[in-house]
Amino acid sequence: MKILRSIKFNVWVRFEAIVLAMLVFTYVFLIVLFPIFYEWMKTYEIAEAVAYIKASWTVGDSDKFGTVVTSMARKNKMYIEISTPYNVGYVDYLGGSQSLSQLSKTKYQQAALDSDTGVYYEQFRDEREDNSVLMMCTYIGSKDDPEAYIFICNYIQPIGTTVAIFRRQFLFVALLIMMLTIFVSLFFANKITNPIININKHAKELPQGKFDAKIDEHDFNEIQQLAATLEDASKEIAKSDDLRRELMANISHDLRTPLTMIKAYAEMIRDLSGDNPEKRERHLKVIIDETDRLSSLVNDILDLSKLQAGVTEMNMSVFDLSDRLSGVISRFDILKENDGIIIKLEAEDGIMINADITKLEQVVYNLINNAVTYTGDDNTVIVRLYRKEPGLMRFEVTDHGDGIAPEYLPYIWDRYYKVSERNKTHKRAKMGSGIGLSIVKNVLEQHGFKYGADSEVGKGSTFWFEAPEYHEQPAPEPQKQSIRLMKRSSDSDEKK
Repeated sequence: MKILRSIKFNVWVRFEAIVLAMLVFTYVFLIVLFPIFYEWMKTYEIAEAVAYIKASWTVGDSDKFGTVVTSMARKNKMYIEISTPYNVGYVDYLGGSQSLSQLSKTKYQQAALDSDTGVYYEQFRDEREDNSVLMMCTYIGSKDDPEAYIFICNYIQPIGTTVAIFRRQFLFVALLIMMLTIFVSLFFANKITNPIININKHAKELPQGKFDAKIDEHDFNEIQQLAATLEDASKEIAKSDDLRRELMANISHDLRTPLTMIKAYAEMIRDLSGDNPEKRERHLKVIIDETDRLSSLVNDILDLSKLQAGVTEMNMSVFDLSDRLSGVISRFDILKENDGIIIKLEAEDGIMINADITKLEQVVYNLINNAVTYTGDDNTVIVRLYRKEPGLMRFEVTDHGDGIAPEYLPYIWDRYYKVSERNKTHKRAKMGSGIGLSIVKNVLEQHGFKYGADSEVGKGSTFWFEAPEYHEQPAPEPQKQSIRLMKRSSDSDEKK
């Protein structure tokens, strides 16, 4: 049954089991073992009395010693007799009401002398008092020459009635405790399990688009931590869900617009410009451009998906980045002719790096394309490549556009993010696929290169990345090798 494996049931059962174990423990020690503890207590009282008597023993002042013994006997309700061997016989100091006349003192004295501890105990029944008596005999002085013998009788009261009272009281208290425990354990079980049930409920609502998990400050710390984790996950899932919807809407828009134009210009060629070479050429150019735009969008989406899934392979090689920049920038020559875009290249020569040349060229292309998209009125983009410090190169792309406020900079690497004064959410970029910077981010992170963006509102932005410059390891000196060869040849000559 599911209820048997629930946390609430197991907490309640374990709580009850602990209380029951404590009750059993209490019953055993307070009732079952009560007679044993009672006899041990009586024995302990006798041992204390013997120690006090031996410490107060003075043969010279018998009256004072007798007063001490009598006072102790009355206080502890014992019978104490001190027998000293004189020619006239025993001198007894009596306390209490019990006499040892019915006992064989000589036998007990000898038993105490024969004992390894010097103490002899015996329990007997006093018929006159109708009570059990615990008798102890020991001696003062040495075993070979005892100065006196101590006899102590301690009454053992019947405890059957007391045990019976304790047993009834324990039964009543145990039932009361068990009843209270049921409610207390249920309270704590609910206190522990209800937050978990609520968290589970919120977790089940996540697939339905409900991301409103809350933290109750009155819960236990561990429950609060679990709820906080769920709340953070809910927020991230909500962001991802919003981004997914926006991504689908933006991709649909990017696909729909070129397809509409392709269809429209194809119909124009069929119906209007089919026999006019000039118009037909212009219309076909639009169809080709829109087809290229669709291909670029699909390729960017596929590249980003592969990068984020980690399924792309890194083909590392050493190449001259300074030399490759000119080839990448040449792809934008058509923009210079059509839109007057100026791309200035300021690069130091001979900067070698170890990277995936295809992916890094894609990074450079996307950064330049992003700068071209958001360039300012001067239509100028500046590309720099230089050695920031020994062993470290830095690549920068600068535009003079509107710039980005500092609070928006952390989000520019997200897919389809565009800073807008009116809307601070993810939006499609003005040109291209809108995911170029996301590809830049993933490629640079795969290479382990540091990257970032610096921007000032109204003055423009600079996107950059840094990578270690590659230096070839010096080859071993051939002179040393020739010396070894000469030595080997001379050794062989000596052997000959």
